[in-house]
Amino acid sequence: MEHGLLREWKERNGVILDEDKEKKLIAYAELIHETNKKFNITGYKKLEDILVNLILGSIDPLVSMKVPRGTLFADIGTGAGIPGVPLAVFRDSWRGVCIDSSSKKASFVDSVIRDCGIDNLAVVNGRLEDLARKQMRDAFDYVFSRALGEIFFVVEAGAPLLKTGGLLYVYYNASPEELPPAVIEHIDEVGLYLLERKRYHEYGIRECGIVMIKDRATDLTYPRSMKAIKRDINRKTRGS
Repeated sequence: MEHGLLREWKERNGVILDEDKEKKLIAYAELIHETNKKFNITGYKKLEDILVNLILGSIDPLVSMKVPRGTLFADIGTGAGIPGVPLAVFRDSWRGVCIDSSSKKASFVDSVIRDCGIDNLAVVNGRLEDLARKQMRDAFDYVFSRALGEIFFVVEAGAPLLKTGGLLYVYYNASPEELPPAVIEHIDEVGLYLLERKRYHEYGIRECGIVMIKDRATDLTYPRSMKAIKRDINRKTRGS
């Protein structure tokens, strides 16, 4: 069944995927499925849902994205390795780092990297607020985030990780115009600008999610402590 789902996906997207990559994606889906029986690593319970929605769904918006070999990306709040693992398998000329504050989830991703032989990916167990202030600041060409949480936090934690000229992509259902005014303002505060959907094609990205480009250095006051960020979220987006 899994091979059939992959074949349908390839035909629908006009994608060429070699046998080794197919095996890795299916093996990854099976690892998530089995691990999910032991502890809740994702809300998807069926193997086909994990493959289609979680794994292929991570590649879908970026399937036509063309970037130079050696491009370095970060997957922040990776959880079960989403979207970092699928992207690293699909684009094996990229290099990536999956970041999560949960040691259990980071250990799972580390085991996936070993078991599936994904040699262009690493995992770091740590808090974004700390990593983005120190060794990982201004380090990445691309930062991806799927289901990390409040987009206000994603923006503040992701921007410092990016090099100037880098791109932050957030898997998000609403359009850029539908973002709360406080979030749009915060995007500018941390050195990013919001890309209009009609320009996504310039980057080979489908018209979904939120794309932000870093056009200047992020002020050294960012990212702040989680306590300060939460206080700001409550004050600016919830009026409390």
